[in-house]
Amino acid sequence: MRLLLLWATVFPPLGISFAQIEGSAGQQGPKPFTATVAIREGYDSNPLTQSYQSSNDVNSSTYSSVNPSLGYNYTGLQADLSARYDFQGIYFPSLNSSVDIQYNQTFTGQYTYAFDPRFSITVADNFNFFEQPIATQFAAGLAPVTNTQGNIINLGTIKADYRVTDRLSMVTRWNNQVVNADGPASYNNTDGIQSGSAAASNYMNNGAFQQFRLDFTPETVGTFSIDYQLFDYQSDQNFRDNQQVAFSLGADHTFLPTLFFSGRAGIQLNDNFGTNDNPQNVGPGGLNSGEQEIGVYPFVSLSSTWNYGQQNSLSAGFSIQIQQSTQQTSSDSESYNLNLSSDHAFTEKLKLVQTLNIQLALYTPQYDKEQSLAIYGGYQGSGQQTVASYNCKLSYAFYPYLSAELGYTFSTFQSYFDENNSNGGSYNRNIVYIGVRGTY
Repeated sequence: MRLLLLWATVFPPLGISFAQIEGSAGQQGPKPFTATVAIREGYDSNPLTQSYQSSNDVNSSTYSSVNPSLGYNYTGLQADLSARYDFQGIYFPSLNSSVDIQYNQTFTGQYTYAFDPRFSITVADNFNFFEQPIATQFAAGLAPVTNTQGNIINLGTIKADYRVTDRLSMVTRWNNQVVNADGPASYNNTDGIQSGSAAASNYMNNGAFQQFRLDFTPETVGTFSIDYQLFDYQSDQNFRDNQQVAFSLGADHTFLPTLFFSGRAGIQLNDNFGTNDNPQNVGPGGLNSGEQEIGVYPFVSLSSTWNYGQQNSLSAGFSIQIQQSTQQTSSDSESYNLNLSSDHAFTEKLKLVQTLNIQLALYTPQYDKEQSLAIYGGYQGSGQQTVASYNCKLSYAFYPYLSAELGYTFSTFQSYFDENNSNGGSYNRNIVYIGVRGTY
């Protein structure tokens, strides 16, 4: 389920409690309108995410960026509404080409209506349009290299929270996600960036999620979840349409008012039915044989949060799952994910925020070389991809509305397959910046 990596940012993990009526729009403070702007000057060691194995020198550049954001929040007796627009514009003077200006625009909106204290419905949408290297947008297996045209990711959800009894509650959710990207580009010093075609990477994902939550005690909640996802690729000749369903049992437990734990475990079933569209008969038990292979995989998700002060917290999460792939010769991969984050306030004015994300994706060929050539026209063999990123930001608030920021980001992408790959596209990237942020 390669696209589960995108859910990491827009879908809450299965372990998160959804039931929320008052304040569910996320209002912070009495002001209905919020506005922020951050201005930064920095240095980027690899803004084009060029491979370190390339025969060309890796370009680096100083940069200037501006990041304005506008938000609106309304909290009523029965209805909550929130909307937010974020813009990021970056200028790299040393690139001196058509990609020296890059941008990212995001619009998020959410509306919650509580029919009564036991039943509410939430409609939400997250629209992202960007033109920039997307290592931080995508994770392992999803082509974290330079893209040169507009890329769109849109996620829409409808969710119902309802409490059946004093102890039993349920969550029902429908999701629709559209990924429309220009595709990986190639780079050389002579011709610059040559845009690639991403027809094989674009798809629509529709899914349904049902969760039952039973309050064993005020501190412990047990869960049973069913998550069904259907993926329809734009480029049918790659035969990677598939459907997946996950069944999981779990629990949420509050050890202390400041210490929370969530765990899920279950199985995922993956049906790569798209290969049945292939007119090629690749052998007994293969395509056109009347047999349909369904993979069975384990699913595990663990997370915990410790709030050890009014403004201090530590969070950790780990998961194993099958996720969607944009590799043309593979529908999915086995993914291992680790996430760590820390917010620490040294004083009321001086704060440090850190995050560490690591993802390892393992690929096992679904078909042997002869079959893969007949189906996909290519063969990569077994392989793995790793994406890791570390971010830290130190901020000092001169006033409640004005603060200074000093930050550092390291990201790396490592890819290796048995055949015709030689670690292609792998890169390292370091970013350091200093800036100011104003808040209204």
